[in-house]
Formats: sequence, structure tokens, C-alpha cells
Amino acid sequence: MRGKNLEESYGKLVKHFQNSTCIFRITGVTTLLLGINYFLWRYSRSMNISALWFSIPLLAAETYSFFNVCFFLLIIWRPVKREPPAWDEKPSVDVFITTYNEDPGLIEKTARAAAGIDWQNKKVFILDDGSRAAVRQLAERLGCGYITRGSQWQGKPRHAKAGNINNALLETSGEFILILDADQVPCSNILNRTIGYFSDGNVAFVQTPQFFYNIPQHDPFGVDAALFYGPIMQGKDSWNAAFFCGSNAVLRRESLMQTGLIRYVENTRIKMLSNIGRFRKEVKRIKLPDKEERKILKRLVLDADKASAMLKQGETFEKCSDFLKTRMQETVSLLSGRGMATVSELLDELAREGDTSAADALANIERSLASLEQLAEDKSLLDLSGNILAELNLTTPEEAIPVQPLVTESITEDMATALLLHAHGWKSVFHPEILARGLAPEDLRSALGQRLRWAKGTIQVLRRENPLTMKGLSPAQRLMYFNTIYSYLSGFFNLVLLLSPVVFLFFNIAPIKNWSTLFFVNFIPFYVVNKIMTKLVARHISLWRGEQYATALFPLWIRAVLSVYTGQKASFTVTPKQRENGTFLHLVIPQLVTAIVTAVSIPFYIFYWIIPGTGSYTGFLVNSFWGLYNILLLSGIIKAAVYVPKAEKQ
Repeated sequence: MRGKNLEESYGKLVKHFQNSTCIFRITGVTTLLLGINYFLWRYSRSMNISALWFSIPLLAAETYSFFNVCFFLLIIWRPVKREPPAWDEKPSVDVFITTYNEDPGLIEKTARAAAGIDWQNKKVFILDDGSRAAVRQLAERLGCGYITRGSQWQGKPRHAKAGNINNALLETSGEFILILDADQVPCSNILNRTIGYFSDGNVAFVQTPQFFYNIPQHDPFGVDAALFYGPIMQGKDSWNAAFFCGSNAVLRRESLMQTGLIRYVENTRIKMLSNIGRFRKEVKRIKLPDKEERKILKRLVLDADKASAMLKQGETFEKCSDFLKTRMQETVSLLSGRGMATVSELLDELAREGDTSAADALANIERSLASLEQLAEDKSLLDLSGNILAELNLTTPEEAIPVQPLVTESITEDMATALLLHAHGWKSVFHPEILARGLAPEDLRSALGQRLRWAKGTIQVLRRENPLTMKGLSPAQRLMYFNTIYSYLSGFFNLVLLLSPVVFLFFNIAPIKNWSTLFFVNFIPFYVVNKIMTKLVARHISLWRGEQYATALFPLWIRAVLSVYTGQKASFTVTPKQRENGTFLHLVIPQLVTAIVTAVSIPFYIFYWIIPGTGSYTGFLVNSFWGLYNILLLSGIIKAAVYVPKAEKQ
């Protein structure tokens, strides 16, 4: 019953959002103007100069939140209305069901539904990254294709789900790919409702919502994504910036293969430039006593610079590589020749003085000069470059397959792939209709693990491919992608917002000059209209649980940022499809401690500051309300840590 209600609410939300653009814009612009007014006051007249260590972080946190409001307004500014266009063609479609360790019974449910999709020219494949006999037998029984990794993957990076799909792309041939997670059961009309968009030859993928039918009453783990798969994705779609979300999406094979090839070429170019730079440094480290020999090495450094310039100007990899290798061989020959010539001169002088042993040595050297020259020509470039030039080849022996259509450098391969597709000129479509139904995490550990993976992967994208500077993206696309990455920086700022009332209540230190009428006049209108705007956008769904988790996940987001920027390895983990029993209070210790400290700070202020007559009644009311609101925000995840379904209680 709850799943049906959620689906009805989602449908109403989509329709409402598409038909209420004018209302959103009016409230959005009003919010923006009131926000600018508030922050002009905050920056110019409210700072507590005697406590800048407190005032500046709080103002930074507020400013961060205001930019979030601006991003949200940009997203909802022009929602697009989608209706699947008609297309007379019936292209071939490969349905990929990705699995690693999911229960075969769960896979069977998805596979049977996939086989029943109303599309004649389709093939269903189970991509079993676990290489399980039971799953192979299941595929044979259902008449599905079965694909797992071959021997070429042994000892090579597997790249989790992205590698699984990339491997399957090389073993199949359908013009389009429908990707489904093992638990996402498709509707029979999923292809009829999405393929028509590909009549536009520039469309790379069509994403549909991920809908979860097992969400418990009150959504304790905050997994209901109606706002994201509604107004947010509809808004991003209007800017040609809808994301590929990993499942329930149809992709054009050509777009993936083309982007994979381009990325392979670009990565090879970057790798070669890096290796040439390392080679140049290695050569400069070599110290030779002879002046002429130093000149020879200096010419080799200039040759490395020339090779880099050739590569940047579009010269072929092979020509640049051969040029530098040839120059290196010539340098080795020259240095070897100079060394032998010096020795020969010394021996010749000794021989003329009557030293018979020197004469014999000279004769031996002369006989071997030809072979020494040949040795110099064959001499590996490793000798003077510390194995660097050996990497100037065009193969990738460290990979099982050189071309990786889906991005493998991030554990959120879906978003990273969409970013590259957009950067290379492809279009995307978000079709706001529930066409598959799956399973959400059913315990807090699984839910947090999934969110941590998303956060780490998204921040990895920022480190590797900054959308603000990436070539090929439109200004709006840059902002849409950056906004998603930007949202994961909220952990640091939310921590400041959570601790600010605590600092005031314990130490009676205010972050603003005083709690005057100006504060309320400037802040309250902005706050209220902002809430009205958000409520108007999400009219048919509840936002409370999402607001709670947006604040309460601050330790997770901080951990994600620090782990990526300190170089900790991030690995892809499959989200469990079955509930893990037990309580998980140990996972929410920071939130629990923050809530307790906040609760204690309120009576502390009364007894330590108000009763002695040194406290501020207005400051106390403002910060007590703020602190209690923070406790309510944190209470959601604390309750989720001890959540037990009714069935288990009985």
C-alpha cells in the first residue's frame, strides 16, 4: 500500500512541477532578493569583531547554504515537459542485468520481467560478476545470455560494476543497452516509453526514476528519492544535464564506445606527456664531469621538450615516441663513443711509450668498437630514465581491455560517464515515469554505506574531471554537475551550524553584534519565503526526512572528502538487498553526542548565565530554538539506528 501511495505522490509531483513554473519563479526570485538583502546586512553590519573565530565560520556556513538556494533556483527555473516521441524504427536492444552476490531468486524475478519486456528485437543477458554456477544455470533455464569475466581479467583491475558492463559491451552487439540492477524489476513497456527519444541521433541515454517499493512507513533511512527523481532531475534535464544513475536507463552503444575511444586516446596522451616530463627530470638529474657530455644531455632535455610540444600540437603518439627514442639512442651512442675515444687515446699514448699490455688492450678495443656501437643502438632507454620511457607505448598492459566505455576511475561510474558524454556533445533525457521497481536499503548500515560510496565517487570526479574547467560543457552543465559535487561539501558547514548554538549557550559568545530587531527583520522573511518556495516545488511529498538526513549525514560527508583528498583507496561495494539485524548506534556517535551536548547546553545557559543576570534573553530564545531544531534534525538518524520493523517486533 505504501509503495502505491508513493507512486501516486510521485505522479502528482511531476505533473504539479511541470505546470507551476511561474509560481516557482516568483517565489524563487523573491527568495533570492531577500537573501541578498540579508547577506548584505550580515557582511556589512552584523559581525562580532571580538569573536571572529566564531563569526567567520558561521557566516561561511550561511553563505554556503545561500549558494545552495541559488543552485536550487537555477535547477527549477525551467522544467521540461517530456512525452516519448514516436519512432518507426525498432532497433536491437541488449538488456543487461548486473549482479555480483545477489540472491538468485532476486535475479530471477528481474530476469523474468526483462524477458517479458514488450520489444521483439531484444536479448537479455545476466552479467554475473560472481561467476556462480547457480546463476549460470538460472540463465540457461530462463533462456537468457550469461556473461562473466574471462581469463584476460585475471590479475588485472576489475573496476566492479563498470568493468562488468564494459566486459559485456565487448561480447554483445545491440544498438542500445538497457541497464538494470539485479533488484530493479522492469515494466513491460519500459522500452516502448523510452526508445523513441533516440530518434534524435544525438541522444546518448534516457534515464528513468529509481523507485523503491519496500520503503517502510515514515521512511526511517531517508531513501525516498522523489524530489531528486522529480523536480531536480526534471530541472537538470532542461539544461541537458540529466545524470545517468546506473540503473533503469537505456544507453546508445555508439555513444559509449565513441566516448571510450576518445577517453582512451586522451588518457594515453596525458600518460605520454607525464612520462616525457618524468624522463626529462630523470635526464637532468644525471651529473657528468665532462663539459661536452653535459651538452649532449642538455640536447636530450631539449628533445624531450620538443616531443611534448609535438604531442600537444596533435602529432601522432607513435611519431612522438619514436622521435624521443631515436634521440635517446643517439645520445647513448655519443656518450659511449666519447668514453671509448677517451680510453683509446690514453692507451695509444701508453703504447707509444712501449707499454705492451696497453697496446694489446687498444687492439681489443678497436676490434670491439663495432659491437659496442651496435650495443649502444640497442641499449634500452631504461638505463638513463629509470624505466620511464618503457611506458611510452600505446598499449595498456595493466588493463584487461584497453578501451573502457564506462568510466572506471570513479566508483560512481554512472555520473562520471554522463559527464564525459555531455562533454563530448551528446544529449541526455530524463523520462519522469516509473518504469522499474526495486529494493532500497533496509538497515542503517547499508543505507550509510551506499551514501558514502556515492559521496566518495562524486568527489573523485571533482578531483579528476573538474566540471567547472572541463572542455565541451555548456555553462549550465558546468553548474549542474558542480552543484552535485558541491552538495557533498556540506558536512563541514553543517557541523558549524550544529555547534553554533552550543558555543553561545555554553560560553555566552554571540556570532553577531547583538540580537537586535535588524536580525529578525532581515533573516525571518528570507527564511520563511525560502521554505515556501521549497514546499511549493515539492507540494505532494514530504521533505522532512530529507532535511533531517541532509544535516545529520555531516560526519559521512566529512569522511568522504577527507578520504579522497588524503589518497585513501575507495572501493565499490554492492548495497545489500536484505536487512541486517541489530542496532547501529555506534554508527551515529557524532550525531548522538552533538544532540546530547546541545540538550545540556540549554539548561546550562539558564543556570550559569540567565539566573546570575549576565545572559541575553533574546540570544537565549534564538539559540534554544535553533538548538532544539538541530536536535529534531539529528533525531531521525538516531531513531533509524535502533529501528526494528513491526514484523520483527512481533
